[in-house]
Amino acid sequence: MKYGPVLEDILLNKSRLLEESKRQNPIVKIEKLLETTNPPPEFKSIFYSDSVSLIAEIKRSSASAGKIFADLNLNEIVSTYVENGASAISILTEKTRFSGDISDLTEVSSITKLSNTPTLQKDFVIDEYQVVEGRANGASAILIIVSILSEQDFKKIIDKCKSVNITPLVEVFTEEELDLALSVDVEVIGINNRNLNNLETSLKVFENLGPKVPKEKFVIAESGLKKVQDVELMAECGADAVLIGESILKNSDMPSLINQLSSVKKCK
Repeated sequence: MKYGPVLEDILLNKSRLLEESKRQNPIVKIEKLLETTNPPPEFKSIFYSDSVSLIAEIKRSSASAGKIFADLNLNEIVSTYVENGASAISILTEKTRFSGDISDLTEVSSITKLSNTPTLQKDFVIDEYQVVEGRANGASAILIIVSILSEQDFKKIIDKCKSVNITPLVEVFTEEELDLALSVDVEVIGINNRNLNNLETSLKVFENLGPKVPKEKFVIAESGLKKVQDVELMAECGADAVLIGESILKNSDMPSLINQLSSVKKCK
C-alpha cells in the first residue's frame, strides 16, 4: 500500500517500536496478566442516550497541528471532561507524531474507573499484540484503521478484539472501506473526516458516508469538529457520537464548550 509521507513515517516507526515492545514484554506475559485484570467499563454503554455522545480526546500533539500541549495534567483534564458531560475519554498513545505513550492509557484508565467512564485507545494498530496490550492497560475500546491494514490482517485483529473483550472502533474514510467494515461483525463504525494521506479535512466525508451505515450500527464522527453546529450536522447525518479533542483543549472555557457539545440531540 502507498501512503502519504506523514502516515508512512508513523507506520515505519510503529513497526520498529512494536518489535521492541514484543521483546521487552512478550504477548504471552500480557495475556497472562489479563486473566487477573478486571474488565474496563463497557464502551457501547455511551450510545444509549438521546443525545449525541461526546468522546473527548486527550493529545499532546497531532500530525496535522503539531504540538498542542507538551505538559498535560491528565487527572485535571479527565476530571474536567467527565464532570462537564463527556461520555468517554479518548487517549492518543502514538509516540512519533502525537507524543503519546501506553502509560498515558494506563493512567487515564485508572482515573476514569472512579466514574465508570469508558476509555478509547487511539493509535495505529497493525498487530494483534497492540490489542492485547491496550486491553491490559485498561482500554474499553481501541481504534482500528481499515486503510492501514490488509483485509486478512484487519479480520485477524477484529477477531483478537473479540477474544479479549475490547470494542473495536473501526475507522473508515471511503465507501470501499465502509463495505469491508460492514462485512465483518462489528458494531461501532468511525468515519474520519480527515484524509490520513494528505491530512485534509472535510465534514462532507461524514455527510456522504454517515447515511450509508445501517441503522443498527453505532456511528462516530471523527475529526474537523469545532463547534455545536458541526455536531448538529453530524447528528443529522446519523452520528451517535462525536470524537473531539483539539478544539476543546485549545478553548479558553473548556467546561462550557464540553457542556454545549454534549447536549446535541440525536436525529436517529
